[in-house]
Amino acid sequence: MKIIFVCSGNTCRSPMAECAFEYLLKREKIEGVEVESRGVVANVGAPISGNAAKALEKKGIPLKEHKAKQITTDDILSADLVICMTERHKMRLGSLPKVFTLGRLTGSGDVKDPFGGDEATYDACLDEILADLEKLLPIVKRQLTL
Repeated sequence: MKIIFVCSGNTCRSPMAECAFEYLLKREKIEGVEVESRGVVANVGAPISGNAAKALEKKGIPLKEHKAKQITTDDILSADLVICMTERHKMRLGSLPKVFTLGRLTGSGDVKDPFGGDEATYDACLDEILADLEKLLPIVKRQLTL
């Protein structure tokens, strides 16, 4: 199964979600899931935001080398699930049956962009993402058993 998390620039929310979900999958010993992230208006090649990296580090979530990538049609076609941080991101990608928002899958709302915020803003954003990802785990587990 391949999951792609999507935000605006692929430097804050989606790479935090990518790293955090890989961490949770490993913690739960769930195999067979490939996780990536992309942006709808990515500054291609940009690193993860410094405050995003700090937020992950504070939670003990390993950070992998990251360079922002623009989402492509091929990315969408190759994925089993494309999970956007907001309805706006989803609208940009179109109405495909495999494109969802994280909030729609987990019963919460859009994940607000922390870009330009202080460390506390990024910490709160990561907490929100982690809470949603914990709810996403059983959905992914069910899909893997089908």
